[in-house]
Amino acid sequence: MKNVILYVRVSTDEQADRGFSLRDQEEKLLTYCKDNDREVLMVFKEDYSAKTFNRPEFNKLLKYAKQHHKIIDELLVIKWDRFSRNTSESYQMIDRFNAIQIRTNAITQPLDMSIPEQGIMMAVYLSVPEVENQRRSQNVTAGMRRALKEGRYVCSPPKGYVMGRDAAKKPVLTPNKDAKLIQEAFEMYSEGIYNQREIKKRLASRGLMISKTAFSNLLRNPIYCGNVFLKAYKEEPEQVIEGIHEPLISEQLFNKVQTILNKGKGAKNTNYKRLNPNFPLRGFINCPKCQKPLTASTSRGRKNHYSYYHCISPCDTRISAEDAHAWFNSFLKSISLEDNCYKLLLEILKEEFKKIDATNPLGPKHYEKLTGLKDKLTRIQDLFIDGELSKEEYEQAKQRCQVLIEELEEKEIKLGKKKEIFDTFKKGLTKIQTIDKQYSTGSLDQKRKLIGSIFPQKFEFENKKIRTADLNPIILKISSVQRGLQSSKKKRQTQKSGLSLEVLTTGFEPARP
Repeated sequence: MKNVILYVRVSTDEQADRGFSLRDQEEKLLTYCKDNDREVLMVFKEDYSAKTFNRPEFNKLLKYAKQHHKIIDELLVIKWDRFSRNTSESYQMIDRFNAIQIRTNAITQPLDMSIPEQGIMMAVYLSVPEVENQRRSQNVTAGMRRALKEGRYVCSPPKGYVMGRDAAKKPVLTPNKDAKLIQEAFEMYSEGIYNQREIKKRLASRGLMISKTAFSNLLRNPIYCGNVFLKAYKEEPEQVIEGIHEPLISEQLFNKVQTILNKGKGAKNTNYKRLNPNFPLRGFINCPKCQKPLTASTSRGRKNHYSYYHCISPCDTRISAEDAHAWFNSFLKSISLEDNCYKLLLEILKEEFKKIDATNPLGPKHYEKLTGLKDKLTRIQDLFIDGELSKEEYEQAKQRCQVLIEELEEKEIKLGKKKEIFDTFKKGLTKIQTIDKQYSTGSLDQKRKLIGSIFPQKFEFENKKIRTADLNPIILKISSVQRGLQSSKKKRQTQKSGLSLEVLTTGFEPARP
């Protein structure tokens, strides 16, 4: 019999979702343990977001595991997204449990890590929740920006406003009791007689409680003259849009205040971050001696200019920029997917997603049932119009049909997301096929984004190789599968030809213990 500890988690926004309740998770885990000869030592219950592992109950679990690791065999969760929604932190935490001989697993998504290919599925299970979080975040951002473009302010209401509802029941800013004091603040400051401290003090005596920084920001906020500020995002520049809410001051008064606020301000205090296109690796390479990030510069010799990545004095580490770029390009080639590995990984993903779809398929019966319910709802409406159903009977029948229709449509949406996630993985694998070419042809900004996506932390050069303690876990798993295929291929070639294999001089190695 194995001893296990259980972890169940919900976040605040999941409390009302079916299948996510703490009680439901605990019951399923306990049933699994009873049926599979597991002795439950402790159950840890959490109501917290999984974006990080800095969670109160999980910290207690970690402390308990360290103290009793000799008698604990497994940590069980119901699904991997209950464990975490952060891929890189998940791998680090799993390694911490492995170090004390505690195996981590999910009962509805079990993995046998003695099989190398299961590492790919772990990458899928751990990264899918993070992708869902990112997609949800993008959808929220897109929805908020769409509302702002329509002039509808949907963020937390600023001082002087509360969030009300218009005729269409949509959110709209409405002036509150502080609105008159905000108007006075702008009018007093526009006279050029009072400074911000004096105005703030006068209005505080009449009930306007606000900090010094917040008051300064208030005077710069275009929301008070009826406009909405939309921040720059991706390819879209920042914009000021005419809002649909009631302004507290005129645009003329607002502009007058801005002129006074900006009076005497020059560009001499502006700080620009300079990046040299000749040194795309600057800031990503650590010194192997002192572990500080290397800087870069070009020096003039007798005949030519020479560029180096180097450490700050007194450390004497210096790497030729030409060598560093050549070694890094060799590394990128070593992790670029070969066609046979790409096809293998794609087939593995297809098979796994087929298994997921098989657990909840959308066959002809699903669509027949959905069509039948919609037809039934129409008949119920006709019976009500003809007077054969009372209003109460109509409402009850209508509600029953709508609940069932919503459940079936929600099922379609969830399976649609699976296809979206599969397409995201497929697109990612395609990009890894040409990662070296993308780097060589990309702009400086694109190169640095690509480097940052591969290395969450810094890396080092040693013996013409990249040495890193933290490579992107998905790329690491994919690279390990590719190296396994290459190794098998070389063994077959060696057995066939009887010739020894030449050792590659490029690649990457894990960090030293």
